[in-house]
Amino acid sequence: MVFQLKASFSALLLAITLFGTLSSFTVVDAAPIHPGPRSASTSVQVHPAHLRRGVNAKRGIAYETSSKPDPSHIANTAISWLYNWGDTAPANLPKGIEFVPMQWGKDGVDGFQAKVKASGAKYVLGFNEPERPDQSNIPVADAVTLFKQYLTPLRSQGIKVGAPAVSSAPEGQAWIKAFAQQCTDCFDFIPLHWYGTGSANFLGYLDTMHKATELAKYQLWVTEFGDTTMNDPTTVKNFLTDTIKSMDGLSYVDRYSWFDYSTSTPGLQTNLLDPKTGGLNDLGTAYVA
Repeated sequence: MVFQLKASFSALLLAITLFGTLSSFTVVDAAPIHPGPRSASTSVQVHPAHLRRGVNAKRGIAYETSSKPDPSHIANTAISWLYNWGDTAPANLPKGIEFVPMQWGKDGVDGFQAKVKASGAKYVLGFNEPERPDQSNIPVADAVTLFKQYLTPLRSQGIKVGAPAVSSAPEGQAWIKAFAQQCTDCFDFIPLHWYGTGSANFLGYLDTMHKATELAKYQLWVTEFGDTTMNDPTTVKNFLTDTIKSMDGLSYVDRYSWFDYSTSTPGLQTNLLDPKTGGLNDLGTAYVA
């Protein structure tokens, strides 16, 4: 399945020029789904096996499919689950890593149930950023109809169904609230995306969404998140460590996945793999090992 790129990072730079520094500006979904040209990254740091953390039921991987990164680096680590914006697991997925299928958009939705059943999945994810014209681009009413016909029936088989995942932009927030009002009792949890700077801004957003009247009864999955700071790996790493520690302690966050498991993430410096070796970089070690 081919996925479209997210909005150009040049739009982000223009927004920053108009509205001030990133310290006071929340960046919304600047990251593309697919990495582009390779870029410099932090050095590889091998994490000794005897220092590895135990598996973390919340911590997952957003696996960038197009460059086919080696999934072996998440074997016997804190990582417990993986998704790749598609309905087929990556080749050579390590034993013990749960694959969560996703129905990205309208295409192929009529065959999704059969693929999920064949995979033995316990959880599924809905449409990707349907409020955005450059993503799955599905009006709320259409999404409700498709969900009730093709995704909600999976619940009767014991499979937990995630709502469509929206960006943190105002239109994304409005979209998911309208969907939750119209698609009552047709999904189990809500995936969210967020990009910007400052762990306090990120955690404040989660708190706001969790307390929203339309969403309050649902658990959250944060299936894309990352720090948009450039040329400052320490700040990005501090954001990562602060936010995952906080989410591990939030009862209303069931799962999360950093953006992303790849060697290069255009417009961001949040890739978990080194572009030269393909192994975990320093950021990846902090998140994965």
